[in-house]
Amino acid sequence: MLDTSDPTAIATADARPAHHGASLTDHYAHLPVSDLMLHLARDWPAERISLGEMIHAFGTRGYGLLIILFAIPNLIPIYIPGWSPIFGVPLFIVCMQLALGLPEPRLPGILTRRSMRKSDLLMIVEKSNPWLRRIERYVRPRPSVLTGPVGARAIGVYGMWLSSLVIVPLPLTNGPTSLACAIMAFGLMEEDTRSIIGGAVVGIGASILALSIIGGFGWVLAQGLAFIF
Repeated sequence: MLDTSDPTAIATADARPAHHGASLTDHYAHLPVSDLMLHLARDWPAERISLGEMIHAFGTRGYGLLIILFAIPNLIPIYIPGWSPIFGVPLFIVCMQLALGLPEPRLPGILTRRSMRKSDLLMIVEKSNPWLRRIERYVRPRPSVLTGPVGARAIGVYGMWLSSLVIVPLPLTNGPTSLACAIMAFGLMEEDTRSIIGGAVVGIGASILALSIIGGFGWVLAQGLAFIF
């Protein structure tokens, strides 16, 4: 799992040569996203991989791949308490930078230094790959204004909203919203207007579901506090 408390692990992650990621990216650049992530997780030469190394490994595929990377842990059909903020916060930051029109994503060092075991990354990728492959079957170039710079910024703004819901540590508030982000990210990378629109529609339904759950939880909490006091 992600290790933020072990300074030795973080130092080790920072000390690894950056060219590891670059060589993997160059070798598998032609692959679909699902296969690229699978090969990255299987072929990484060290036992741990930091977030900074993963960002470097994705190279020019930047924003779309990072959004998918931070979305896929929440596509695993199990609820792990505290999991969603770990990936939701960097997802929000990446979407914010996309909305601002920055040429490439940049995360603060406190996030890029975080590392995880290669085996945990492989588990996440393998369990989420069926979702990614289903999306990939329907993605192909369909350019429009939504696939250009203006559309990218709009996706970033919408992604900020969805990722703010991903951060909420409640069941079912993060999976559907993460799926919407992943679909739009595929559309952004492949210039597929239909995928972007499809992801936006999924995001509307996911937002309604998440807000209903948050509202229900808030109501139950308020009733409980009223009963106690």
